[in-house]
Amino acid sequence: MIGAGLKSRIAAAIIVAGLATLLTAPALAFDYARYKETDLDDVLAQPRPKTGFDLNGSKPLRLEVTLVSYEETCAIQSLESTMRMQGFTKEQIDGTQVSRCIKVRSAKGKEAILYIQDVVRAFLPREVPLGSRLTLFAIHVFTAHEGPGLLVNEFQTLKAAPATAAKEATEPPCGCGTADFHPGVDMTSDKEGAPVAAMDDGVVIRVEPDDQASVDAFNIGHCGRYVVVKHTYPNEHVVFSRYAQLGRIVGADGRPVAVGAKIRKQDKIGEVGPRKVLHFEVRPAVIGGLKTDAAWQARYGNDPSMEWSHYDPVNPQTFDADVFAGRPRKP
Repeated sequence: MIGAGLKSRIAAAIIVAGLATLLTAPALAFDYARYKETDLDDVLAQPRPKTGFDLNGSKPLRLEVTLVSYEETCAIQSLESTMRMQGFTKEQIDGTQVSRCIKVRSAKGKEAILYIQDVVRAFLPREVPLGSRLTLFAIHVFTAHEGPGLLVNEFQTLKAAPATAAKEATEPPCGCGTADFHPGVDMTSDKEGAPVAAMDDGVVIRVEPDDQASVDAFNIGHCGRYVVVKHTYPNEHVVFSRYAQLGRIVGADGRPVAVGAKIRKQDKIGEVGPRKVLHFEVRPAVIGGLKTDAAWQARYGNDPSMEWSHYDPVNPQTFDADVFAGRPRKP
């Protein structure tokens, strides 16, 4: 069973050639499956450099630990610099808000200081008493002489254990959404590389090129490569469309699609990825759907490429772009 705190944390009839709607159960926003079960004592026992850093490729790890403290000071600069050395983009690094660390204890009683995203750390005092055991989902960014540099992206208490195999078998493969809400539709393709077309004229405002991005987007889900297009109509209405779990992000000419590119309706903006699934969202920029929570403001308030996530999604299958844009309906 997933608690309310966890829900808060993880909280078109468009035609694409060769794709059909996949009707399945909602997906979890956070991709738990990619985190490999690991013993913290084994991580702590790994060789350490005498100086500098050993880069660890940001491997995703699932660790069972005991919580010792909610807040510790730590060298945030080391995390930022090693992420940069491993090819994280500026917006990915800026989006990883870490101001404090936590202290945990391993099964053998060894203590470790771990980085943790602020938005995740904020829930710890409400859900996990000090001295309690919990499961951490972290990436191993680097190893220094002082120890491993682990960044925690999510946690679960023992009462909210990861989904069972039976439940996972019923979840859609897109990996976007929450346990209770899937913000869009999933479409399947017969083959990888099928073209994905834009639902309407617009401008590309965000391109996520990393299918293995190690830092999961807050309350949006681990959605692989994706593109967001902003559609602005003459009646001043605005809607955002997002195309996730893409393979190559290229146009019809085979060249990469970039931020700022002007897109025409049905222009190719990418290709279906190896999962053979397209996750598609529509988010109208309307006052009623506007998020005003402090967590969103702290993480994305100064990032225009994340403007789309400020608005709630609607059902793409019932959204009428012509009505929203004030255009005459086509016969």
